[in-house]
Amino acid sequence: MRRDATGGENPHDFGRGTRLGARLAFGAVILIATLSPWRFEADLGQVLEELRRALSPSLSPRDLVDGVRNVALFAGWGAVWFATAESVRIWRVVLVAGATGAALSLLVEVAQLLSPPRTASVLDVITNSAGALGGAMLAALALAWVGSAWGGRSLVGVPAALLAVPYACAAMLEALIPLFRQETLAWGGPLPRLRAALAHFQAGPALSFPLLDLPLFFPAGALAVAALVERGRSYRAAAITVALAGAVLWGFLEVAGATVGQPIEPLAAVAHALGVAAGAAAAALWLPKLTTRLHGSRRAFALLAAYAAVLALWSWRPFVPELTISAIRTELSPARLVPLRAHAERVDLFSVVDISALFLLYLPLGALLAVWPLRRRGPFRQLLPALYLAMLLETGQILIAERFFDITDILVQSAGAAAGWLVVRRAGFAPYGEALAAAAPRRR
Repeated sequence: MRRDATGGENPHDFGRGTRLGARLAFGAVILIATLSPWRFEADLGQVLEELRRALSPSLSPRDLVDGVRNVALFAGWGAVWFATAESVRIWRVVLVAGATGAALSLLVEVAQLLSPPRTASVLDVITNSAGALGGAMLAALALAWVGSAWGGRSLVGVPAALLAVPYACAAMLEALIPLFRQETLAWGGPLPRLRAALAHFQAGPALSFPLLDLPLFFPAGALAVAALVERGRSYRAAAITVALAGAVLWGFLEVAGATVGQPIEPLAAVAHALGVAAGAAAAALWLPKLTTRLHGSRRAFALLAAYAAVLALWSWRPFVPELTISAIRTELSPARLVPLRAHAERVDLFSVVDISALFLLYLPLGALLAVWPLRRRGPFRQLLPALYLAMLLETGQILIAERFFDITDILVQSAGAAAGWLVVRRAGFAPYGEALAAAAPRRR
C-alpha cells in the first residue's frame, strides 16, 4: 500500500482508464508534433525516393539539433509510460517503454514517407527510441526520489525540491542562452567559440544591467532555501549556502554560454546572483512567518497564485504592448497553429532550450495541483487549471511586442504540468482531501 502526503495509506492507484487516457493523450501530442499539417500523398515513386533518403541520413548540425529535440519529445513518452505502468518491475517497465517508443517512432517515420512537408530518417527512429528509454529511466529515478521524501518535513505537501530543481534548471537554461540577449558569435567548436567570446569580452555599461532577470531568478533562491530547510538546515544557513552557491553557479554558466556561441556578459551573471540571493534572503526572513500564518490549503493556494504570477513574468516580458491590427493578424496566422513549425525553421540550440525551459517551468505547477487540486469536479478539476493558464499566458503574447504566439508552447507546458502531476500521484501522494479522509478513522 502506498503512502500519501500526510502519512496515511492511499488505496487509490491509477485506474485502467487513467493509464490509457494519459498514454493516448501524449501519443496524440507526438502525432500532432510530428505529422501536422496532415498532408499525405500515395505516390509510390516519391515514397521510394523518401525511403532511400531516410536510409542514408546526413550528419549536419541541423541533424544534431533535430536529434536532441527528438530525444526530448520521446523522453516524455517514456516518462508517461513508466509513471502510468501497473507493473512494479522497474526494468521490465523501462524496457517496455523503450520498445513502445521505438514502435511509435517507426509508425511516425512510415507516415512521414507519405507526407511531403515532412522528412523521414532512420536517425529519428534511433533518437526517438533512445529518448523513450531515457525518459523512462529518469521517471524511475524521479519516482524513487519523490517517494523517499514521504514522512519527512514538507512545507506544502510535496517535497520542495520537486519545485526547486525544475525551476533552477529552467533558470540555468535562461542564463546559458537568454531569450532577449542572443548575439551568437562566429560558428565553430566550443573552444574556438570560447576564445572568440574572451576576445570580445567587455564589462558593458551599467545601463545594460538586465533588471527583468531579477524577478525571474528570485524564486530559484526562495525555493532552494525551502528545499534545504525541509532537509534539516536552518533558514539562515540555507540562505547563505544558496547565495554563495548561486554566485559561483551563475558566473560559471555565463562563461559556459560562450562555448555555445553567446557573449560573456558579467552584468547578467551579477543580476542572476543578486536575484537568487534576494530570493534566499526573503525566504529566510518571511517563510517562518508565513508558515505560522497560512495553514493547509491557504498556504498551498497562495503558493499556486504566486507561481502563476511568476509564470506570467516569464511569458509576458518585456511587458511592452503591441496592439496594431497588422501585428495581431500576423500572430494569428495559420502557421502559428502548426506544432513545432517555428522550431523547425529555427534549427539551433535555442529551440531545444526554449522547449526544455517551458516543460520544466510547468512541472512544479502540476506537482502542486496533484496534491492541492482547485476543485475535485467540474471545469477546474485536476490538471485543467494548468492547461487554462498555459492557454491564457500564450494567448496574451499576441498583444506583447517581441513575443510570439505558438501552439507548440501550450502543448509543451501542458506536458510539463502532466509530468509533475503523474510523478507526484504515482509516488503515493494523494490529494489533500482524500488524505485527510483516509487518516480520520485512525485518529478516532
